[in-house]
Amino acid sequence: MGDESLIELKDVTKRFNKNTVLDGISLSIPKGKIFGVIGRSGCGKTTLLNTMIGFVKPNKGDILFNNKNIFKEMKDVEELFGFASQDFSFYEELTVKENLEYFSKLYGLKKKSINNKVIELLKLVGLEDSRNKISRELSSGMKRRLDIACSLVHEPKVLLLDEPTQDLDPLLRREILKLIQKINKDGTTVIITTHLLGEIDHLCDQVAILNNGKVAKINSPNELVQDITKNKMITIETASRKYDYIIKRLRTLRLVDHAIESENRLIIHTPKPQIALDAVIKTAKANKDQLSFVQLSKPSLDDVFESVMMESKA
Repeated sequence: MGDESLIELKDVTKRFNKNTVLDGISLSIPKGKIFGVIGRSGCGKTTLLNTMIGFVKPNKGDILFNNKNIFKEMKDVEELFGFASQDFSFYEELTVKENLEYFSKLYGLKKKSINNKVIELLKLVGLEDSRNKISRELSSGMKRRLDIACSLVHEPKVLLLDEPTQDLDPLLRREILKLIQKINKDGTTVIITTHLLGEIDHLCDQVAILNNGKVAKINSPNELVQDITKNKMITIETASRKYDYIIKRLRTLRLVDHAIESENRLIIHTPKPQIALDAVIKTAKANKDQLSFVQLSKPSLDDVFESVMMESKA
């Protein structure tokens, strides 16, 4: 892909009893980029991060950091990796400032540099005015920012974020995503997992789609869209909200790759959008049905994900 590889997973498999969570995962994470891992709940995203950070040892395969096996170089991993899990890791009874001071000491920072580091991190995550607040009194978004700040006290080269926008409203999610971009611009490689596809469409340089413990697809968001389907999408809604006859007609004419019914609307993926749309209009009219909504658009990352999931069921 033209970028220097920082982390490599080679045929990584992890089983818990008889349950295979990761099944021969191989991927390369480039230095200095934002790398996204997306997939449905339970697909192995968290386990994947836990293997990268060395918390979980795989049954099979290798994980390399700068071409060195991480399980033989755990000291480097501890010094160079930062990790913010889904559950907050800070102490709720301490203030924001006290938490940052505690984690700074935990990572061996010298007393003289701790104060400067705390000030720097408070500014980075926008918590200057909340430095003396008890952490349990913070809002959800502020708690998430504090958790990320605690993972950055030792200036890691790699930051792993497991569902960092989980349970946040859209406004708070945008704040966290801006923070992630800011951290990345300072040179930190970021690996982020999420099931909210729309939020990483313009955030990540590369995205891996996990399905059934395997990497189903990996590429940039734009290239994923172009690679999986060069089709256009037609979204329609009819007065009857019944679409079997339309799907049947389009398949007979070989004008549809696949069709999805969602929220009383029909989404059609077609290589010939204008011809397909004409066929839809004629078919609806012949069946004494009326179109109440029509939209022509390009597929999004959500559509790519849905396509991958459908392929796995085929």
